Amino acid sequence: MIRLENVTKQFPGGSNAVRDLTLEIADAQTCVLIGPSGCGKTTTLRMINRLTDPDS
Repeated sequence: MIRLENVTKQFPGGSNAVRDLTLEIADAQTCVLIGPSGCGKTTTLRMINRLTDPDS
C-alpha cells in the first residue's frame, strides 16, 4: 500500500509543486495521475519513490 497524508513540496522561491496531498493506493491497484503541465504529477511520483523529500 502507498499512503500519502497531507504531503507538501515547496520549491525555492515559494512556489508549491504539491500542496496538502492525501492519496492512498492499495496493493495491486492501478493509479493514474492526470493533469496539466506543472501541476505536480512528476513531483508526486518522485516523492513516492523517495527521490524527492516532501517538506511536510
